[in-house]
Amino acid sequence: MLMLVFWLVLLGPFSAQAEEHWYGFDHLSLQAGSYVHYEADEDHAGSRLFASLEAVRSDDWFYGLALFNNSFDQFSQYLYGGKNWNFHGHWEGFYARISAGLIHGYKGEFEDKIPFNDLGVAPAIIPGAGYRKGRFSANAYVLGVAGLLFTAGIDFK
Repeated sequence: MLMLVFWLVLLGPFSAQAEEHWYGFDHLSLQAGSYVHYEADEDHAGSRLFASLEAVRSDDWFYGLALFNNSFDQFSQYLYGGKNWNFHGHWEGFYARISAGLIHGYKGEFEDKIPFNDLGVAPAIIPGAGYRKGRFSANAYVLGVAGLLFTAGIDFK
């Protein structure tokens, strides 16, 4: 079941309606932030910086690339697609989101720190929630059992 959700979210942006191509987008969203761990670990090292660029479609599907140093100070990438659900009329500006994609960069002695990383690339599903006011946003993401990611973003038309 988990793999079905993964593929549906990842391939959702590609199931475009006839009037909009999968690669079309309404705006770009640039996000930057940092993450925290639920528990301290002596293997955790380096900066906890995160940056991503997303192309967001008018139907709230998105796709993007995130660049970050993982918990073990290894340069990593997350290529993903996902969906935003806005709470218009109830909690204006708030939204929930989920992304699914592939993570690369967990190597050597730390390659087993994420499941299914046998080939150096692993699937990931990352849920989150956020608040948008005009062009600016703030988000929080759950990183499995490892920690939380907090970002601030700006949209570009």
